[in-house]
Amino acid sequence: MEMSDVYAACRNELIELAGSISESQAGALLAPTPPWTVLDGYRHLAGVCADFIDGRLDGAGSPEWTAAQIQSRQSLSLAEVCAEWVTTGPMFEEVVAQMGPTIAFLTFDVWTHGHDIRAAIGAPGNRRDPRVRVLADAALSMFAGRYESSGAPTLLILVDGEQYLLGPIGSEPGATLGTSAYELLRMLFGRRSAAQIAAANWTGDAASAIAALHIFDLPAVDIVD
Repeated sequence: MEMSDVYAACRNELIELAGSISESQAGALLAPTPPWTVLDGYRHLAGVCADFIDGRLDGAGSPEWTAAQIQSRQSLSLAEVCAEWVTTGPMFEEVVAQMGPTIAFLTFDVWTHGHDIRAAIGAPGNRRDPRVRVLADAALSMFAGRYESSGAPTLLILVDGEQYLLGPIGSEPGATLGTSAYELLRMLFGRRSAAQIAAANWTGDAASAIAALHIFDLPAVDIVD
């Protein structure tokens, strides 16, 4: 399963979901990204597509870049934002397909914000969808070098029972984490608090591993989805 396929499936599902979102739900806050609302999450995702297609990539990924995506769509309704995304999405998916793993973070982005949106409206997604495991495998592969350079103890992760090792090749693990592919992705992308991660199934030097086991800053409050 290619990243472009995962992105397309996530996009299509979110556009379909939008048809059932009420006006009050569209204004619900996204707990991991305050003060964003559900509608702001859609504005961001449509904005990412438009910015990549139009070449507006200065500061890509920065707070200023994402803020501009939301601000420029303040006058648009959820239906209008989705109509834009319907148009730009297929073109963007061609870009993702051509660039392959180097642009995988944008597939993580749509999946992550998609579950934030679902949590805010009380419509949780399928945690056992095969795409979740595809994303977890890709995330661990991309994250391995960053984790090793952090100096954290070698970490053995059991993802739904399958073993992954983060740290120098041949080194013995100083900590072990047992978790699901879904929970691992939520941890890595800043959707679990330090307390929530600490409460997971750990053995060994968990504290040092937790400090390195995330790409984005951890939220100050527990995230429930």
